[in-house]
Amino acid sequence: MPEISRQTLGEFMKRLAQLLLLGALILLPVKGAQAETPQDPIYVKTSNGWNAAYAHGNEYAEFRVIGNGAKLQDTYHILLQKGVGMMVSFVEKKELQNDRDLLSAHAQWEINYWHQHATRVESNIREDLTGTRKDVKVTEIRVYNDKGAQLSSYLIGLAAKDGVFALSLSPAKKDIDPLVKELVSSFKLVPRNLDAEETKRLSSQAKAQH
Repeated sequence: MPEISRQTLGEFMKRLAQLLLLGALILLPVKGAQAETPQDPIYVKTSNGWNAAYAHGNEYAEFRVIGNGAKLQDTYHILLQKGVGMMVSFVEKKELQNDRDLLSAHAQWEINYWHQHATRVESNIREDLTGTRKDVKVTEIRVYNDKGAQLSSYLIGLAAKDGVFALSLSPAKKDIDPLVKELVSSFKLVPRNLDAEETKRLSSQAKAQH
């Protein structure tokens, strides 16, 4: 996977505007340094979107992208619908400060980064989007530069053995809340290797959904 560089908010806003004009959207650069590079996410087409799996070590995260309008930009970036993009990433446990509460530490890690590069940062835990689950956390983040320009995102974290799998959606707005809930409900950790046999099983499962 190519390294995703950290950018200042000004540079990011400029890049974001360019990509929106092209009808694509790249999300927050949340990828941390990794001791063990995860396999690239894999996607299997279904009758109504994509089934995805992203492995790290001997486990993987699975999630579903609902809707035939969703377009893969590459394995880490998906245009979910017009003007709404998603980035897939994994952050190592060693990057985070709190081993006991990985999800809170992961959200704080991202917020701390933006505090260094933005004029103002606001965050809000969205328990209304996760329901009763404790292995997933949704944080709404809004960052502003000195001109008042705003960049917003939903950061969805899934706790894993060695870190946190993350889905970042931008922009964060009320009308995509149902989409976030669908992603959260399908975002689960599978304690198996994503080997050829497992990949074949996922493919067969997707075909059965057609």
